Amino acid sequence: MLSPRRSVALLLALALLASGTVLGVSQYSTATGYAATAGTVESVQMDSYTEISRPTLGGNRYFRPNVTYTYRIEGRTYTGHDIAFGTDTDTNQRDRAARVLSNYDDGSSVTVRYDPDAPGDAYLVQRFDFFPAGVLIALGLLLLGDALTPRTRWLRLVLSKIPLNQTERAPFSTPDTDNGVPDDPTQILDRGDATVGESEGSDSDPDAPVGGRWAIVLWMLCSLAALGTVGVYLVVSKPPHDPIAYATVAVTVIGFGRFGYRRFV
Repeated sequence: MLSPRRSVALLLALALLASGTVLGVSQYSTATGYAATAGTVESVQMDSYTEISRPTLGGNRYFRPNVTYTYRIEGRTYTGHDIAFGTDTDTNQRDRAARVLSNYDDGSSVTVRYDPDAPGDAYLVQRFDFFPAGVLIALGLLLLGDALTPRTRWLRLVLSKIPLNQTERAPFSTPDTDNGVPDDPTQILDRGDATVGESEGSDSDPDAPVGGRWAIVLWMLCSLAALGTVGVYLVVSKPPHDPIAYATVAVTVIGFGRFGYRRFV
């Protein structure tokens, strides 16, 4: 039977995976449900503005590619400005914004995708947001590996905020006070990670459902699946891609590296 820590971890992982999948499928279904028609680019320009309350490493001056295009639906002319589906292409990197504008010229023909139920809602590029759907799926996969394998600590910070019943805590913690209540209420979180008399580097973890070489295989599969989530996003989404997707790659690699370090070092 799983400990309270691992049970909560498993439920949280499944919830993240389910919610991320629903959001991702919903976003993709909505975008692909748009109809296509021919349009004409009327103007191309670069807008810029300063975001004082949002300083970043790249600076707080943002650039917005501005493309105005027209298209006709059932004899009526519509004007559109959105380049990407469901998201702005603002960036604090002028070169990146310039690359977006380089795909359009005044008077050129473009394919416009519009909502059949609301023809005024249109876009040019099928670019998706990686957040929140992709991030939720990637986190769910990493937490799934953490919930089922030994010697991992990814959930300590989260689960330390969840109050556990005192009767659950007492049998697995050493009394540190006169009344038998431990000073550290999060000691229960170590229940499945280390038992009394075992060192931190021990491989023994009777509470972990998956151990030994299979734990390594499981973490590899979870990590590859998280990276696969990013790969699918890059395939179905047109540039400019969401930078959060690239950050997810780094987090996934670091996560598996941390598991390998604690496992072998």
